[in-house]
Amino acid sequence: MFRDLRERVSGTRRTLAWVLLSLILTVGAFFLLRVKSSLHPMILHGAGIVFWSGAAFLAVRLLTFLLIDPLLRERKTATPGFARDLLVVVLYGFVLGGVLKEVVGISLSQLLGTGAIAAAIVGLSLQETLGNLFAGISMHLDPAFREGEWIEITGNLRGGPGRETLIGRVDAMTWRTVQLRNDYGDTDIIPNRLIAQAVVTNLYVPTGLHKRVFKLIVEPNPNLHVALTKLTTALAGIPHHPYQAPEVVVCGSELGGAVVECRYWTIGWRDSRRSLFLATRLATSVLPREGFSLLGPMGPTTAHSPVFHPTEAHMKDLVALLQLPSHWAEDLRATALLRRLGPGEGVIGEGDPGNSIFAVVSGTLNVVKVAERTEPYTGLFWDIIATLGPGTWFGEASLLTGAPRNATVVTETACEIMELPKSAFEASLKREPDLVHRLVDLMEARAKKSDSLGSGYQKSNSREIWLKQIKVWFGME
Repeated sequence: MFRDLRERVSGTRRTLAWVLLSLILTVGAFFLLRVKSSLHPMILHGAGIVFWSGAAFLAVRLLTFLLIDPLLRERKTATPGFARDLLVVVLYGFVLGGVLKEVVGISLSQLLGTGAIAAAIVGLSLQETLGNLFAGISMHLDPAFREGEWIEITGNLRGGPGRETLIGRVDAMTWRTVQLRNDYGDTDIIPNRLIAQAVVTNLYVPTGLHKRVFKLIVEPNPNLHVALTKLTTALAGIPHHPYQAPEVVVCGSELGGAVVECRYWTIGWRDSRRSLFLATRLATSVLPREGFSLLGPMGPTTAHSPVFHPTEAHMKDLVALLQLPSHWAEDLRATALLRRLGPGEGVIGEGDPGNSIFAVVSGTLNVVKVAERTEPYTGLFWDIIATLGPGTWFGEASLLTGAPRNATVVTETACEIMELPKSAFEASLKREPDLVHRLVDLMEARAKKSDSLGSGYQKSNSREIWLKQIKVWFGME
């Protein structure tokens, strides 16, 4: 209520109110001094109490305005907040003791000693309230979290026999409770005493990247390394920095299978939740699609291993797109692979090694760069650099020169793409070495498209340098 009043009353009106109160006290003191001899002693005594109480109140407010609030602002503590209110209460206690001693003639120590038994009784009856109060004091003096941050609290929070975990954003911290806004939009109000006895994990501090992990169990398979490679590539669709890409490792065995751990890095709790949903969907769809069964209490899931080979029409369109001789269509078809991908799936990652080229048959893909944002929430997001549709290709520099990928490509919709590995070109190039100039033309055509990414060359490279790189990469010299 009081914070709401402070927001509604303008600063000018508050300043005028303080000036008016000071003026009233000054005029009152002046009037009392003029008529002091003609007033009854009880009236003078009462007026003295009112005057010194008002003067003490003004002194505390002035000290708060000039000293306490600026210092707390430097410490980035909310004002008015719990720490500020605590300091102000202590100041009022000292002022009250001074007024009682000088005006009323009662010592504060005598007053406290007289009420010791009553204080003990009140303390026992308010044990829960005092526990919350002092827990709140300790949390504010040594803050492990602040308003606006997401935290995880694990402990006996509802008085039951077991432990539970609550996750939410800190909306408010009062002398008695902490209010958490959970992922469902509801508010959990937790007493400070319970938080002081629980394990609290700040999901936002320290700032920067936080590692997230989820696990699944894969049925034993001699080609398990292929599953790890496929899943690692797919998880590249999670927004990430190139130097901190998602990774997949085998970390143990369970239920007779291999425990696969998927690791990725996020910023903020909502970002990690979004990434978890995407990573789970990709893992549970990519692995069965590639022929690897997942294990659970009810046994293995059904694996699907359909192999899609491009048709003659696909190959004719591809060699025409790459400006290669038409008779290469049959040579390349033996090793070409038609891949069907879901939305949000990584195809290539920036900095990864690669030796294949991709042509888009259907669907839409995005060439992306990572960006850190705070809206609509703190996290990592993809900035779209270019969009690839049917009839486009990408990854030619890694195929032709062995250079690392210089951008990340992620599917936007369900897609069909054709992948041609390095081995598909080697036999044809060695048979017709003069056609290497066609591949250099392919790289020059890409260099002229300033809005297209996905290749690893530099525009400053000359045609002769590209030609030499291609010949060395394919073992032609």
